[in-house]
Amino acid sequence: MPERQHHIAFIVNNYPPKVGGLEQHVFALAKSLVKLGVKVTVVALGRDIGDWDDDGLNVVRLRATPMVAGVISWPLPGTTMRLTRYLRSIGVTHVSTHTRFFPMSVVGVRAARRLKVPSIHTEHGSDYVRGVSPLVGMASNTVDRTLGRYVLRTATKVLAISESAQAFVQQLSGRRAAVFHNAIDVAAFTGVEPELPAEKLVFLGRIVPGKGWERALAVASKVLPERPGASMHFIGDGAERASLEAAIAPLPFRDRIHVHGYLRSPEICRILSGAILLNPTRLAEGFQTTLLEAVAAGAAVVSTPVTAAKYLAERAPSVVVVDDDDDAPWIRATGRLLADGWAPAPAEFIASFDWAERGLEYLAVLDEQ
Repeated sequence: MPERQHHIAFIVNNYPPKVGGLEQHVFALAKSLVKLGVKVTVVALGRDIGDWDDDGLNVVRLRATPMVAGVISWPLPGTTMRLTRYLRSIGVTHVSTHTRFFPMSVVGVRAARRLKVPSIHTEHGSDYVRGVSPLVGMASNTVDRTLGRYVLRTATKVLAISESAQAFVQQLSGRRAAVFHNAIDVAAFTGVEPELPAEKLVFLGRIVPGKGWERALAVASKVLPERPGASMHFIGDGAERASLEAAIAPLPFRDRIHVHGYLRSPEICRILSGAILLNPTRLAEGFQTTLLEAVAAGAAVVSTPVTAAKYLAERAPSVVVVDDDDDAPWIRATGRLLADGWAPAPAEFIASFDWAERGLEYLAVLDEQ
């Protein structure tokens, strides 16, 4: 495909190989735009300073402070000025930033203003930060109401990856964001033969406070003794992994509960295929790609009423929303799915999740600016 006149710079804190939903969103979106002939540069913070070509995608790493809690670091003083000069020298026409509280989002919108080019901010959060200490919560809320609000109000265009993120943008900044749903590589999650045993429960996400691994284990603790062929799989890692493993150790059916840590997409797909994904999160989620991956893999989903679950439940009979603080409704919903089975989502609906579709949507946004 011929190269287009656009040259977009993604200005972000973190980028793969760091693992996370936001990082994967930026990576997949950038790759989809390259396939459409758009010139793309990614500028991120990191230890390996320099720039290199990643299959047609230019990646630049800048020096930063040490990372705090494995999540956030800060650019060094003078980064906005140096970045502005660099972006001008390579002919950038658009700037893309992601999530309002990251320091590089502030740097990105400021650089775009100095360059007099459009900035497109995508908001991935649907609420103030949850599942943290009161002190951290107060600090993060202060950042949201100052720097976060500045980013949302300064960007030329604001996108939100879900309707709840859209409402949060309105609440925080008074701006109306356009919804730009998350996506996945559909081909990677379809047509895969399920692993045996067929009766599988899966928790897919970080093993951290608020993600609900405790409830997933409670459901497994009720279901597995009654179904000798069933197994439970925890995919992910985090600060509470040791607590999870300690809770599993005394269980008589512990040999059927597997804690995998982080896995690559092909391995995740083989486990998800034919499984039931338990998603008991209480965090302020954006639009969880794990739910899209599960539906594409032919899995059923039992979830709290997060945006992605409500969206999918209206369109896919395999998705069940459980709005209850008690374990019992989760156990009943999971038991019904194991007993009765479920119909897969229509193929055309699954195809709408694909990054190829979302890349075209984002290109239309670039064309409008």
